[in-house]
Formats: sequence, structure tokens, C-alpha cells
Amino acid sequence: MSQLAVPVLAAAQTATLSDSDRDLLNRVRQAGLWEMPSGDMARTRARTPQVREVGQTLMVDHGRLDVAVRGLAAKYGVVLPDQPNADQQSWLAEERNATTTSDFERIFVNRLRAAHGVIFAVIAQVRAGTRNDEIRAFAATANQVVLRHISLLESTGLVDYNALPQPTVSTTAATSAASALNLSSMTILTTVLVVLLVFAATLLVLWLIRSSARRRHRSGEKHAFDRNPEPAPKEPVR
Repeated sequence: MSQLAVPVLAAAQTATLSDSDRDLLNRVRQAGLWEMPSGDMARTRARTPQVREVGQTLMVDHGRLDVAVRGLAAKYGVVLPDQPNADQQSWLAEERNATTTSDFERIFVNRLRAAHGVIFAVIAQVRAGTRNDEIRAFAATANQVVLRHISLLESTGLVDYNALPQPTVSTTAATSAASALNLSSMTILTTVLVVLLVFAATLLVLWLIRSSARRRHRSGEKHAFDRNPEPAPKEPVR
């Protein structure tokens, strides 16, 4: 009976993750499989102290993320990759085969900056939409780490921004955002009309107040004139 309970429990746990949640765990693990050795190479091969420090930070931070992602994967029964993919292996080979330290630093910074930009967008989408509390917390942490790495890589002054992929806006995401904010054309028109009506009402109230004040002022002047009539002219003494 206990042997049957384990698969059932694992299936129940796995069911609490969406496809995007599982994809996030896989992508973070996959990123760490090549970014940790890449950071280690930068720590030992880079010429400038700043690039060496960036490599050290990336290696340590991705090591910590890797521990967290493997813990979540074990809990929810998600099978993770265990080696860099073909593209990542070619990037590592490109770094290893760099002929000069300057070439190595340029390759390291630009490869890592492009990769972090891709995973940053994935993490942000999962962070915004996941229903799982643990995945949400993990995504929030991963987002902060990746953003810090982007800033560190850019601080080296070696990033070729023209080589980065152009950002794209998902039409699905844009539609969902508009629905969430309820920014329909009818809603906007109604809002404009309400603002105009309030403005017109305000003007009318101000006009009525000023008209009433003018009437009271004129009435006061008339009463003062009635109380103090001018004296009649005297007849000349003969």
C-alpha cells in the first residue's frame, strides 16, 4: 500500500504546478548549468578585476539558485536537465577558445548579458501569473538575482547593446492587461463625460455664487441711499 501511495502523492504535488511553473524550473536549472562554469572561467581568466568579480558573483548566485530549484523540483516531481544544451556548450567552447583575455571578456559579458535578458522575461511572466506560492517566492528571488547580474554585466562597459535582440510585446499579455484595467472605449468615453459634467457643474455653482453676491451688494447700496437722502436746496434769502 505504501509503495502505491508515493506515486499518487507525487502526482498530486506535480498537479499543483502549471506548465509555465515547470518551464521556469527547467529554464533556471538549464541557465545555471552553463552560467556557473562560465562565471568560474571569468573568475580565473579575466584580465580586469571588475570582470573577475562579476564572474565570481554570477557563479555563487547561480549556485544558490540551483540549490533552490533542485529542492522545488524534488518536492513537485519535476525532472530537470543535467547538462548544458548544444547552444550553451558552443558558448562555453567560444569562451575557452578565446585567443586573448580581451576577447574572452567581450565574449563572456555579451553572451551572459543576452542570456540573462531572455531568462529575465520568462521569470517576470511566471512571477506575475503563477498560482503557486512557492513558485511565486522563488520567481521573485530569481528576478532580483538576474536583474542584479544584468546591471553588473552592463557596468563593465563591454555590452554591445546593438547586438541584443529587440524587445517584443506579447499581444496576449497586452490584451490581458487591458482587460484587467477595463480600459474599453466605452469606459473611457464615460469617464470623459463625467469629468466634463463635473466641470460644468462647478462653473455653474461659481456663477450662481457670484451673481448672488452682486445682487446683495446692489441691494445694500440702494438701502443706504434711501436712508440718507440728499438735502433739498435752500431758497435764497431775499
